[in-house]
Amino acid sequence: MTTATVEDLLQANQVVKERFKVLKKIGGGGFGEIYEATDLVTRESVALKLESARQAKQVLKMEVAVLKKLQGRDHVCRFIGCGRNERYNYVVMSLQGKNLAELRRSQTRGCFSLSTTLRLASQILHAIEAIHDVGFLHRDVKPSNFAMGRHPNNRKVYMLDFGLARQYTTASGDV
Repeated sequence: MTTATVEDLLQANQVVKERFKVLKKIGGGGFGEIYEATDLVTRESVALKLESARQAKQVLKMEVAVLKKLQGRDHVCRFIGCGRNERYNYVVMSLQGKNLAELRRSQTRGCFSLSTTLRLASQILHAIEAIHDVGFLHRDVKPSNFAMGRHPNNRKVYMLDFGLARQYTTASGDV
């Protein structure tokens, strides 16, 4: 668990857009911050991904565009909403479980069994195929950008983080 600091864009119990109540910060990096929140309308746990409105490289716009294109596909988080204010831009999506890098590190030998690796690889390839089918390249494929779902989808892999994705085909399908 990541602890909140003064520099964080949000604090626990803050409410975004009168709908998403922040529980805790669950991740962050150069791009921005990720929080676990509760949707006050549906009562479900959601992921709230933010980037500062002041940072030079804005990546959430691409994240939202790709996530919307992928809706209804397997291995993709459900898009719930997005918005902006003077301090930050944000996207809200279904919350998933631990990413594959964390899960691999938690294994006693630091690696998955052969059968687990094959099951994960098959799902990861299907996820990559899905993003290619809608005309985008992910461009940041690594274990930390794939996560296991939460109950009842805890054996399903989800692809995360489309901020570096780029379109590689035109609307007509030409490369």
